[in-house]
Amino acid sequence: MQHNLVREFGYSDEAVQLLRRAPQLYQDDPAFRTTQVYVRNNIASRGNLKEGMLAPDCPLVPLMNDKTIIQLRSLYRPERPFVLLAGSYTCPLYRYISHVLNDIYSLYKNDVDFYMIQIREAHASDVWPIGNIVEVKEHRTLEERLTAARTMVEATQLEIPVLADTMDNTFLNLYSPWPFRFFNNSTTVIHAEI
Repeated sequence: MQHNLVREFGYSDEAVQLLRRAPQLYQDDPAFRTTQVYVRNNIASRGNLKEGMLAPDCPLVPLMNDKTIIQLRSLYRPERPFVLLAGSYTCPLYRYISHVLNDIYSLYKNDVDFYMIQIREAHASDVWPIGNIVEVKEHRTLEERLTAARTMVEATQLEIPVLADTMDNTFLNLYSPWPFRFFNNSTTVIHAEI
């Protein structure tokens, strides 16, 4: 969308890249202290996944047994397509489409493995709040992240199995699922839909 908008006004794709790098280039400029958190911290461009790459493995935490760390690859079954979603309860887009995700899951769960990964809050109330609809602070501990994930599941009635990213944000850093991405993983090769 950014690229199309920039082209519409006669600028090049390089202009988008410059805009994205501006907060890092001008870190002391007060104007950039109030930019969107995912721009300010460059979260949206973390990771280097490309379509066709082997999906990287990473640790994840089950919601019900938070003492156990499992590896993402352990969830993969070669005979079945594998869909990864990532999001957080404070993401308005996620909340808006959660019922659609349930519908898709209901239609295909017998043939496709789906997993939702709870990542860092998109609009944590103490970092980058949008409206007053959902009040969840930035996770400081794994228990806070798991509590946020359980709240997300309950509030949205999500039926898809949910796991949480670790507190070092390994999944977030590898898969760069911000602001919202779907990964269709067949034969452990990435096919991303942004």
